[in-house]
Amino acid sequence: MINKKRPTIYSRYEITSILYFATMVMFLPIVLVFTYIFDIELSLDVNKFIFITSMINLAFLILGGVGLYLRKNNLKRQVKASYLNEFVYLVVISMFGLLGFVVFYDYMNGDRAYIANILVVLFAALLYALIFLGRKFFNFDYMKKK
Repeated sequence: MINKKRPTIYSRYEITSILYFATMVMFLPIVLVFTYIFDIELSLDVNKFIFITSMINLAFLILGGVGLYLRKNNLKRQVKASYLNEFVYLVVISMFGLLGFVVFYDYMNGDRAYIANILVVLFAALLYALIFLGRKFFNFDYMKKK
């Protein structure tokens, strides 16, 4: 008899798709974090830079999506029991992206008094999404008793 509570093991295609699209969503905020660190906004027009980076992001999204689709059959055949390294990568990308959204808010001349409020709400939503993805797709449940 098969245990119905056993975790589903997803193929490398599903995991790679999640990682790729999460990286593409967080691409612009991550770039903005580095522009903020190195004070590049002082020498560039931020609006033009964000537009150009968004167009580059869109091009990468389309090319990578096509590449992912072309490798679909090969990636569907690869399976791992746990995707811990991939989950750690997703957490790191998400944290830099979270900081990037705050930098984006600052670049768009948002009121700095509300940055902490926005950071808390985004962090809560991101933490919920990471816990859900970790349990469902990456077979990583850090809250489970052993």
